[in-house]
Amino acid sequence: MLNYEQPTEYLVSSTEYSDNYKTPVLTANKAFILGYTDEVNGIYDKGNCIILDDFTMDVKYVTFPFKVKSSAIKILTSKQDVDLYFMYEYLLYLGLVSEEHKRHYISEIEPMSIICPPLPKQRQISNVLRALEIQVESAETYQDLLSKQKQYLLNQMFI
Repeated sequence: MLNYEQPTEYLVSSTEYSDNYKTPVLTANKAFILGYTDEVNGIYDKGNCIILDDFTMDVKYVTFPFKVKSSAIKILTSKQDVDLYFMYEYLLYLGLVSEEHKRHYISEIEPMSIICPPLPKQRQISNVLRALEIQVESAETYQDLLSKQKQYLLNQMFI
C-alpha cells in the first residue's frame, strides 16, 4: 500500500541549525523538527509523505519540504488508489512500538496485509479524521491560552 524511499539523498550534512534558516530538519520522534538548515541541495520536496523512524517506529505526516538527520528514517508515499493520510492514521492506530534497537520496516511493517476500503471511502475517513485533528489542536490551543490567562490573573492577585 506504501512505497518507501531511503533518505540518503536528503540527509543533512551539518548539524549547525539556526532559526534563521528555512529548511526544517526532521526526525519522526517527539521532537519532530530538530532545527533548520541553510543547505539547499537534497531537499525532499516531492509532496506529502509519512516519515517513519525505523528504530523507534514513530511516524509523522509531513506536508512541506524538508531534510532529515538520520538514515533510519523511511520516507513513505502512497501507491495508486491509496489515500496517504488514511495510511498514516492506520499506522498510528496500530500503535507500533519497538522493544529492541533494530530496523523494523522491511521485515515487519512492509509485509503486513490489511483489508482496505475503496479509495472514496478512504478519503471520506481521512476527511473526518483531519477535521477531528483540527478540533483537537484548537481545543489544545484554547486550553493553553486559558492556562496562561489563569496564571496571569494569579500573578496579579498575589503581587
